Amino acid sequence: MYSRQSIHLATKKPDFFNHFYMTTLTSNRFYVTKQGLEKVQKEYEKLHEFKRQKTMGEMPSILHSEEANPEYLAFQEDMSLLDARLNEYENILQNAELIKKPPKSQWNEVGVGATVKVDLGGEVDEFTIVGTLEADPVKKKISTESPLGKGLLGLRVGDTVKITTMLVNHDCRILKITYSEKE
Repeated sequence: MYSRQSIHLATKKPDFFNHFYMTTLTSNRFYVTKQGLEKVQKEYEKLHEFKRQKTMGEMPSILHSEEANPEYLAFQEDMSLLDARLNEYENILQNAELIKKPPKSQWNEVGVGATVKVDLGGEVDEFTIVGTLEADPVKKKISTESPLGKGLLGLRVGDTVKITTMLVNHDCRILKITYSEKE
């Protein structure tokens, strides 16, 4: 029998969607680590299997004593949400670009995957530049789309950039750039 709660649990956004929600499908590139891509692939496969199981089982009938069956309508709505989520995952998987360490000759420049030590108006902090799917400001992982991430990309040690948002207005000076030894 159909369970609305099980559909809700299956369509609930996974953790890495907390900082990202795609309102329209686009052809943008999604920068992800190998682990991030594997996570998306697993979630996609899990939802695809869930959909297969739900559509193979007994579905509610469309009519219930001359009126549209509310259980059927809820089932159709939940299937639409599930299809939308699957389409989002497909778009991500089709447009994913693995974050790779640049050649050693480019390690002096901020790129995706770099860990950057900065002086933000007298306060020293360190951030790792990641794609939107894996951004987590609490863990100091900032997106290439964030004001700070955009501002730092392409800069070198000693360069200064003005970061202005509604909450902050800082001069940001790059103190150190490192890339992880592992791919």
